[in-house]
Amino acid sequence: MRSLMGASPGLLEPRHRTCGTLEDSNKRKPHNSKDFKEVEKLIGVHSPERITSCKFHSLKIFLFFIICGTILMLLHLPNMHHNDHFKHSGSRFLNIRWMWSRTALDSRYISHLDVQWTQISKVIGNLDGRKSNLKVGLLNFNNTEVKYWQELLTYSEFLAIHLEHAKSNITWDDLYPEWIDEEEESEVPSCPHLPEPRIPKGLQFDLVAVKLPCNKSGSWSRDVARLHLQLTAARLAAFSRGDHKPVHVLFVTNCFPIPNLFSCKSLVNREGDAWLYKPDLKLLKQKVELPVGSCKLAIPLKAKVKPYSKSRNREAYATILHSAHVYVCGAIAAAQSIRLAGSTRDLIILVDETISNHHRTGLEGAGWKVRTIQRIRNPKAERDAYNEWNYSKFRLWQLTDYDKIIFIDADLLILRNIDFLFAMPEITATGNNATLFNSGVMVIEPSNCTFQLLMDHINEIESYNGGDQGYLNEIFTWWHRIPKHMNFLKHFWFGDKEEIKAKKTSLFAADPPILYVLHYLGMKPWLCFRDYDCNWNVDILQEFASDVAHAQWWKIHDQMPKNLQNFCLLRSKQKAGLEWDRRQAEKANYTDGHWKRKIKDSRLNICFENFCFWESMLWHWGETNWTDDNPITTTVTGKLPS
Repeated sequence: MRSLMGASPGLLEPRHRTCGTLEDSNKRKPHNSKDFKEVEKLIGVHSPERITSCKFHSLKIFLFFIICGTILMLLHLPNMHHNDHFKHSGSRFLNIRWMWSRTALDSRYISHLDVQWTQISKVIGNLDGRKSNLKVGLLNFNNTEVKYWQELLTYSEFLAIHLEHAKSNITWDDLYPEWIDEEEESEVPSCPHLPEPRIPKGLQFDLVAVKLPCNKSGSWSRDVARLHLQLTAARLAAFSRGDHKPVHVLFVTNCFPIPNLFSCKSLVNREGDAWLYKPDLKLLKQKVELPVGSCKLAIPLKAKVKPYSKSRNREAYATILHSAHVYVCGAIAAAQSIRLAGSTRDLIILVDETISNHHRTGLEGAGWKVRTIQRIRNPKAERDAYNEWNYSKFRLWQLTDYDKIIFIDADLLILRNIDFLFAMPEITATGNNATLFNSGVMVIEPSNCTFQLLMDHINEIESYNGGDQGYLNEIFTWWHRIPKHMNFLKHFWFGDKEEIKAKKTSLFAADPPILYVLHYLGMKPWLCFRDYDCNWNVDILQEFASDVAHAQWWKIHDQMPKNLQNFCLLRSKQKAGLEWDRRQAEKANYTDGHWKRKIKDSRLNICFENFCFWESMLWHWGETNWTDDNPITTTVTGKLPS
């Protein structure tokens, strides 16, 4: 047993199989050919006449040698030796592969990790008080490793699971395409096929053990083979039990398993490269029944029946404000829209110490339960940059008094009730660009250990956009696509045809609404004059301009209590900035002509700061000695429109 506790041999051996290799068969052919020539010589077959007269006799002799060779091959199969060994060790080995269906080695599935059997021995301990008479499924282990398993868990039944490999031309982009036809206008989206394991019907496991590849020189978290193996393990566990007994899943890997497939809350033990889980089989089954990637919608756009969640008391909407008091108005409007859409779920807002008591009072008045957090700095951000503190979003995973959270950005409106998303697993979101999701609306499952996972890799993982969205996309590479109507971006792509623009505009204006969520990009409505979308006045922001969408936000604003509308007043510096942009648009003679409109926004005449003569700011606009830290007072001069 001393050798058992060391690392397994470094050389990777072929997967466990029930027949000799093709190479072995080829080696036997010359011997058969030689034997046949010897037969020819002995019986004197030289002339065509003799060949014709003796052909049946020769055939019998040839068949005799073939049968003998087959018997010898079967006697020397690796599995035969293993079975003898296992019988002596008290274990029973089963292999369900059809004798001649050996799967060729695929480099994508090969793990070069040396298994540390001491770690595995510590991790499995006594599985629910048992260390024998277990039914164990082994996936992606080689012959030598199978024998080590037999020595480790004596008097147990082992099954080497056959898994046909995914086709070599399937890429991560195929599983997570940037775009799919969500409305099924020209095609019904479909996903590539990942083969499922072949196991006897009704077979049950106590333990499913899988060895995962992890190529850290590449994008290991977006590896098709690695995903395939983990989904297979989940399927084996979820569907192998009909008697409500637990199933453990063990991963042998030096990279962390998919955190939202096998939740860290179900991680019962870990030693080095050995990760032992006791998953909730009901939840696991729901996950594996979802599409394999974002190649199909997890909730079809035209679904007549939406999923339903029963855990109302353990679910909440959440957002976060850090270093951005200008988003207070947006958060108040978002809360108003959630209530107008019919949801009664809790509203949680995380704020840091930069959000004043005055603003907290407004947030509470809108229905938000305010929780103070300590900010998390992005270690790769520049000092005072826009993304310096955006890793504070990770604090959402510490809301462990809730099972599910629908996170929403503070710059959007809920136009239709999206409570059904609480029935979806982590991470459920809309697609962004490439293989990524948009974190503006997403379902998460709070967990302190997931928060710790996020923090553990904060100095290691590179975010593609330098922000939290890029980072989260590196952790949660397996996610579930929902229709873009559930996080519809106010954005017109450069080059969009007029009919596309018209269609988007009609969606913004629809009454009753068609969109579930409208996400405001660019300059925010409450930071513009209410007369029109001020994105029109800035060349690089015109792709975000829509007067129709702008008007929708103000409809929600006007339904807010008057005291809450005070939190959407314009500061003096903002008024000056808007006027500066209008003048620049006038100089450039922008053809949309919005700069020509006379501003009637009554907020121009309302001041709540010590300095109110905003027009004078334009005399020195652009100088570097401006400050945006004027103290906020609760005194409002002027009147709001009645």
